[in-house]
Amino acid sequence: MLTIKDGLLASALAILNQLTRRLMGIVSLIILARVLTPEDFGLVAIALIFLNFVQVISNIGSRNYLMSRETINNDMVFTSWTLGFCTNNFVGICLAIASPFIANYYEDPRLTPIVLVFALQIFIGTLGSPGMIYKHKNQQLKEITRWQILSRFVTTGITIAIAVIYETYWALVIGQLSITISHVISTYVIAPLRPRPTFKNVKPQWQFSKWILPQSLINFFRSQIDAIYVSSLFDKPTMGAYNSMRYYATIPGNTFIQPILSPTLAQFSQFKNNLEYYKKQVQVAFFGIFALSSPIVLLMTAQSEYLVQLMLGDKWVEYSQLLGIFSFFTLISVINNAVSQITMLKDNTKYLLFYSIIATLSNVVLFFAIDFSTIFQLAAYKIGLDLVLSFVFFIAIVGILLGAKTLLNVSYPIIIVFICIFVGYFTASLLPQFTNDTLYFFAYCSVAMTTYFVLLLFIVWLFKDKVHCYQYAFRMLTKSAKIVSTKLR
Repeated sequence: MLTIKDGLLASALAILNQLTRRLMGIVSLIILARVLTPEDFGLVAIALIFLNFVQVISNIGSRNYLMSRETINNDMVFTSWTLGFCTNNFVGICLAIASPFIANYYEDPRLTPIVLVFALQIFIGTLGSPGMIYKHKNQQLKEITRWQILSRFVTTGITIAIAVIYETYWALVIGQLSITISHVISTYVIAPLRPRPTFKNVKPQWQFSKWILPQSLINFFRSQIDAIYVSSLFDKPTMGAYNSMRYYATIPGNTFIQPILSPTLAQFSQFKNNLEYYKKQVQVAFFGIFALSSPIVLLMTAQSEYLVQLMLGDKWVEYSQLLGIFSFFTLISVINNAVSQITMLKDNTKYLLFYSIIATLSNVVLFFAIDFSTIFQLAAYKIGLDLVLSFVFFIAIVGILLGAKTLLNVSYPIIIVFICIFVGYFTASLLPQFTNDTLYFFAYCSVAMTTYFVLLLFIVWLFKDKVHCYQYAFRMLTKSAKIVSTKLR
């Protein structure tokens, strides 16, 4: 039986893993952005659209199925591996065949070999050890963390070396391929289990996945329709900047917020039948992730120009507004992932399909109805629509599956977070503009974050006996303070 301690340890290791890998990614991107051009990034970004298509359409939810079961066995695991191998390689072969047509559409023959390498990457990625699912299921993440950090150092070094020596977009392509190869090798070191093709457990997995498969296809078009639109109507430098800024904006959320969420599916599956306790933990989870993600959005939005100039250099500054707009991806991904986990634990994956259809149709209407004059207008409309849809999704699913009372209990701590972050933003905006940009940046961050956290902590203390998530947060903070105090003595 997994305990709260196991969940906290798993979250800590997942955060350490993501933090190290993302820090390496940030360092490499800072170097690559100064060596390569926005056009180089745009060229690879176009090819990545099709790689992402293959990866998304071949996601039939097998891993989520296994993670949401109370117990798993080899038949279930091998069936999941077999389904993944078949679906991934089928669409990978289709991608390889389509490579010359893709190059012809974009009138750039350089795309053909890039797409072929990505098709090879898909095949290599399907060869990993099936035994890894046991490690994730039991939250045995220590060895996984160590190997993934080591492989990230190696692959980052390879990417940077190729970029610095040859100054070519192939550094990005080979870097992607090396990450996949190192991951496959590490799976057999960490959890060696020889694959055995079988379809013994295919029926229950298909019952779970039949809503995931069409949802994956729809989600691809929902998440990539803007990239497809931009790649078709704007030049490659703009495409490179658009895709890069969208990626940079997701780094904080993927580094800190998602690792906190990832172990919860395995953790919640242990007490999902204890409905009252489950509802309380849902309130804790939503309060925690919004409390952490909101200040990230604030700083990236308010200080986007400084951050872009600091990380990427002057040639990217003209696109810095995109970073501020895309920072709201953090909130969108937090909401969608958390609500999706609730839906999957309740085995109501059909709701995910319905949401994907509505969101995709809404995006299609947006892009066909409006003639965007600038890339910034396009990004703002896209993010605004996705944010509204995510909040509607949250309200509908929590209200339907957990009840109106739970929805109210989960919602008002989130509203309090938004009020606190607005006060922090307003207070920091009163600062006079300094001549030194770095000094102003640190002053702004200090004032905004101090105001936000002091106000939020005061509310937590004031209502800790009345609101479960505040009580939980206060207890965790008190324990942490005692531990720190003991070690300092």
